[in-house]
Amino acid sequence: MAKKIAGTYRIAMLLGVLAVMMLVPATTAFGQGPGTVGVLVEFPGGDIRPFCVQVDTPADKVAPLLATGLDVATYDFGTLGVAVCAIEGVGCPATSADCLACECTFLPSDPCFFWLCFRWNKADGVWDFTYDPTAQDGDVIAWVWGETDTATLDPIDAPSLEDVTLAEVCEMQRSREFVPEPGTILLLGSGLASLAGYAGLKLTASKDEVA
Repeated sequence: MAKKIAGTYRIAMLLGVLAVMMLVPATTAFGQGPGTVGVLVEFPGGDIRPFCVQVDTPADKVAPLLATGLDVATYDFGTLGVAVCAIEGVGCPATSADCLACECTFLPSDPCFFWLCFRWNKADGVWDFTYDPTAQDGDVIAWVWGETDTATLDPIDAPSLEDVTLAEVCEMQRSREFVPEPGTILLLGSGLASLAGYAGLKLTASKDEVA
């Protein structure tokens, strides 16, 4: 009897997770006009990757994520919608059995980890755990690999950054793109040193000719 109750609870939890994590029905009108959406992807350990992407808006919340160019694994649950299983290899295999279950037993005593989606609420200055699956022009969306309360499906983890605007996300992306790699800095330093040495030799040669 206990096994039957546990099995029933797991099925109920899985259906609840599917309802929270899925996209909206296909009847929703998407892509009515071009827009810009900020996307923050927060990996374990605090690695935050900012993106400023162009998509037709309103868009489903996964479209801006896919537009970042990151390796995103999803699984299509048919009429229930599409779930994000893994980003850059962090998460679960993209199968019906594992996508939402490899880090969750759906038992009350065990933690559950998923890719959680949040939208920055400009009016209230807080991150909203978004049950609304659409992204509008000017929105900032955050995806966080985080823990969820098994009983309520409310997120325990939330995005680290606060008071973030679309303009700031775009600037963060530009700054990240133009940070030179250590090897590049070394090569640049070697090149400058070579140029300085060459200029010094020419200056010495010029003085010798004058003399």
